[in-house]
Amino acid sequence: MKELYSFDVKRKVVKEIPHVKETEEGPVETTKKVTRSIKNRVIFEKPSMAATEDADFFYGQKYNEFINAGFLTKAMLAKKMGDLGGLTSRITEERMNEILTDNMEAARAIQFFEGAKDLDQTQKEQLKEAKKNFASSQAELHEYETSLRSQFSQTADSKAEIKVIEWLVLNFSHFEEKLEDIEDKSKTEFWPLFEGEGYDQKRSFMLRMQDPDDESKKDATFLKQKKLFDESFDTLIRVASIWYNRLGDDQESIDKSLKELFAPDEGEETP
Repeated sequence: MKELYSFDVKRKVVKEIPHVKETEEGPVETTKKVTRSIKNRVIFEKPSMAATEDADFFYGQKYNEFINAGFLTKAMLAKKMGDLGGLTSRITEERMNEILTDNMEAARAIQFFEGAKDLDQTQKEQLKEAKKNFASSQAELHEYETSLRSQFSQTADSKAEIKVIEWLVLNFSHFEEKLEDIEDKSKTEFWPLFEGEGYDQKRSFMLRMQDPDDESKKDATFLKQKKLFDESFDTLIRVASIWYNRLGDDQESIDKSLKELFAPDEGEETP
């Protein structure tokens, strides 16, 4: 298995260990329960060329299904919105180009003045104004991009991509389990994070993990799998999306994209 990306998931388990208890009659062998922290490594396997072709085929199937269900494509929606004067209209596009230009000029001004020494009062005012323009233009660009993503989220293209990202996560997610082995204490095995043969069975397993009322939650094995799922699923979706959209192809580049795309907004508290 060729790894594309991995990260650690910590979970707590209660174990019984041998214990010697002092009694009036003398020491007695017994056991006691202790809580231990266990760390599992979750791995997203790098899809092969054949698997990539399978993913593209799966995307095409879902894309056609959504088209047949009545969803518009991005191109169709963009034309419709443009004709109606929406977010993709020529006027809106020209306005966004103006804001982007203002944003770039403000960024250059900030870089110039902050790199200088002993600014006079006029230059300080120019720096203050540049920072104000940069913040306002950045906010307007962000609002436009968010609105655009929201508009296109209900297209056949977007929905098919969501499905293929899910397909990748279901088929290429694994976790590492350390084994109790007398001869080799460091021996490990890799297990699929999602049980089942094929997409449908693996997806059914995923839905069980997401169901808070599943009766299997009392089973120890199920609880372990659910903990791993809960702590890793969002990250795996992001990693698969980054790889599929060619924004990262190894641990380092994916880490960089994760920080750039999913870092908390300024002022937002991290968990």
